[in-house]
Amino acid sequence: MAKRNEFKPDKPRIGLLSKLYLTQKQRRTALKWFLYALVLLVLSVLQDVILSRLRIFGATTELVPVGIFLICILEGLDSGSVFALVASALYVFSGTPAGVYCIVLITALSVAVTFFRQSYLQRGFAAAMLCVAAAMVVYEFAVFSIGMVLGLTAWRRVGVFALTAVYSLVTAPPVYFIIEKIGKVGGQTWKE
Repeated sequence: MAKRNEFKPDKPRIGLLSKLYLTQKQRRTALKWFLYALVLLVLSVLQDVILSRLRIFGATTELVPVGIFLICILEGLDSGSVFALVASALYVFSGTPAGVYCIVLITALSVAVTFFRQSYLQRGFAAAMLCVAAAMVVYEFAVFSIGMVLGLTAWRRVGVFALTAVYSLVTAPPVYFIIEKIGKVGGQTWKE
């Protein structure tokens, strides 16, 4: 006879992820990276559809590099650098940036500012904004320099590239707070 308190197996779950056997932490981590990708997609659409038409003194913002830099800074070198490489490659394939060299620029700058932030600065809003500011200024100057070498731009447009960096930095704080909230979804995996 079966006892009343005998072990009973769980009922089988029906769903798309039921056969993956993911733990709760793995599901939250997957959700976090999905939300990061969704934020970058929204930033890309916002940039291409709305903000690219709003030009102030001939310049506009660059939201996707700001988002990539911030995610890399907040996630750390281990996972952030891989994310920066994949995200910058997808960003280039979207057709928005200046050229294929932006994959190397965005990835290298993401790794460099994240390494600098982890080595010399404490984790926080001011450190992230400082690193993003440095990355955006170097990124815009590098895009301008490569454009000069390739003959795609003129010296008189250097101000437009500087204004693009400034406008992008103005949009960085709201993007930081969104990305910071998403980063807490999977738990803190990054340690100093």
